[in-house]
This record gives sequence, structure tokens and C-alpha cells, in this order.
Amino acid sequence: MNETLFYVFGIILLVSAVAVSAVGLRFEKFPPNRAALAGVILYFAALVGATAVFAVLNAREEQRHREAEQAAETTTTATTAGGGRTASVGGGGGSTVKLAADPSQIAFDTTSLSAKAGNLMIDFDNPNPAIPHDVCVESPSGDELGCSDQVTKSSTTLALNLRPGKYTFFCSVDGHEAAGMKGTLTVR
Repeated sequence: MNETLFYVFGIILLVSAVAVSAVGLRFEKFPPNRAALAGVILYFAALVGATAVFAVLNAREEQRHREAEQAAETTTTATTAGGGRTASVGGGGGSTVKLAADPSQIAFDTTSLSAKAGNLMIDFDNPNPAIPHDVCVESPSGDELGCSDQVTKSSTTLALNLRPGKYTFFCSVDGHEAAGMKGTLTVR
């Protein structure tokens, strides 16, 4: 309803502006007096105000709709005693992939992972006893879908439910992603 009223007031505003412009160009003494000028100004102020109000209401409605869709697509909850978190953005199928941190540098052992759509378990191992690492996954639009716990000389698991697409996995420890500790997760 807000969208319809926004368009109705917007069209009325546009048509009125064109009509008043045409009348103003046609008649040299338009508006004929101050009362008519005040009326025209008041009329346009009301139209602009109504259009703006319904534009804001429409934007809020669209934002709520987008948030509801995202909430339905992405649900993040705590999981298993092995640590990590779960995100749900798809359904069916599934697979497990293994990922490890390179013990001698700030890097993963690969920059490319492949998995089946559906439930996905990323078994992550960090053999380094001094530098903590984790594995996080973000959607193609840049939304973080989940992160494992940060571990040193230990393993953790990140459980996700993903649709087909290309996702980014990375380490969220400060500076690690910028240092190149990231890669692409292709889900088919």
C-alpha cells in the first residue's frame, strides 16, 4: 500500500509541476496575487511532504521484507562441543571438507575448496602452538555466514548449510585475511 501511495503522490507531483510550469510560461502574471502564490506553494509543499513520507514508509517496508528474507536464509546458532558455529542457508545433500593452517606461515594449506550443496562440515586443524586461527565463511554478497572457534594446536569444526555458489573462506584473526589467509569455497 505504501508503495502505491508513493507512486500516486509522485505522479501527481510530477504532473502538477509540469502543469504549473506550463501555466507560468503561458501567462505573464501568474500567479495573479500573493494568496494564489501562497496556495501554490502550500499545495506543492503538501505533495512533496506526502511523497517523502510514503517514500520513507515504503523503504522501511522493503527493508523489513529484505531482513525477513535474510533471516529465513541465514540462521546462525551455536553448535557441538567441538566448537564452531552453524549457519543455515540452503538444504539437502552435504559433505565434509578438511582445511588446515600452514604451521610455518599465516596461510591455509589451500586457497580452493569444493563441496556439495546442503549440509557442509569444515574440519579445521591449526597445528601451530603459538598463533591462533579460525575459519569463517561469507556469502557472495559479503555477509558472514559463520566462524569456527579460534584454536591453537587444535582442531575445530564449522557446520554450514549452503546453496550452490562461490563463497569466501578466511581467517578472522586481525590481519590474517589481509595477509592472504583466505580462499574460495565452490559449492555445487
